Amino acid sequence: MLHYRRRSGFTLIELLVVIAIISLLMAMLLPAIQKVRAAADKMICASNLKQLGVALHMYHGDYHRFPPAYQRTSDQQTGTSFGITYPDNNWNGLNGWGWGALLLPYVEQDSLYKNMNLNAPCWAPVNAAFVKTKLKLFLCPAVSAGSDGFLVEYDSGDSIHGIPFSQNLLFGHSHYVTNAGINQPWGRTFAGSYNFDVPEFFSGLPHMIDGPFYRNSRVRIQDVRDGTTNTIFLGEHSSSLSHKTWVGVVPGSVTCPRLDLRAWPSDCNTGGCLVGVHSGPDVRDHPQVIIHAPNNPFGHTDEMWADHISGANVMFGDGSVRFITQYINPYTFVALSTRSGGESIDEDY
Repeated sequence: MLHYRRRSGFTLIELLVVIAIISLLMAMLLPAIQKVRAAADKMICASNLKQLGVALHMYHGDYHRFPPAYQRTSDQQTGTSFGITYPDNNWNGLNGWGWGALLLPYVEQDSLYKNMNLNAPCWAPVNAAFVKTKLKLFLCPAVSAGSDGFLVEYDSGDSIHGIPFSQNLLFGHSHYVTNAGINQPWGRTFAGSYNFDVPEFFSGLPHMIDGPFYRNSRVRIQDVRDGTTNTIFLGEHSSSLSHKTWVGVVPGSVTCPRLDLRAWPSDCNTGGCLVGVHSGPDVRDHPQVIIHAPNNPFGHTDEMWADHISGANVMFGDGSVRFITQYINPYTFVALSTRSGGESIDEDY
């Protein structure tokens, strides 16, 4: 007598049911995984800012002042250096090195710092191999729109596009920027841009660059009269909006919105915006109207912007890091952006 052993296994229907169950479980788990990953990225970005805050205070300990947003070391009015004519319409010139480059010895990048020639301009060929360096500390992992460096651009003749310099100046990215306060230094008239420490008169009133960082700033702790715990020093800026760098500022350069990624309604800003942002309301730019707190949906290239949900990490002058929501009271954000405005600050921000 023949005996047949029944073969065990899945029927097609059973297999499809199992696949459907697994797919459903994956769909349920994926948002949770993404949420955990986003939270981890946000923590890393905050940690980077805290390390940069330590570096700023170490720099202050050595030089008795914080570094400037970037430098202009020569008062020569006109000239050309390695194909770059200076000054531009904002009085930017030699040598252009930025706050990030000046902090390199304090963030375990002493070798890179010593290899660069800081006596030459930041755009000089002798520095080309170094200024494109990708530095992890200056990058937020939540940003997916650019971290490998970018070509610095100059004015294309319209307000929303730039053109790469013929020298193809490749600068390393930074997802962190300095705070210039209320008024944008890069928005001043040519006459008012020679020295940012001198107030510019507008409508008969003097207006200062009142944040802790701008070109050739020499701000000390005692100059932050609002208190370092109440004054924003650094914040995030994603390359999904515009490119920023740790390197410095090239005369004639512009910072334009990333129209290749999104139809941002904002315009280009001039070179100083490569390393800094401001809060508004700028006296020359729709006064008392535009205050751009972090992640303001208009997307100014000179505002703080992060790829986190609803806000960005900022670092205060005491080194503490806090998350500022885009729904913060705008005037509270303005108060936090000035170094000696004497404003009353709502502690519930």
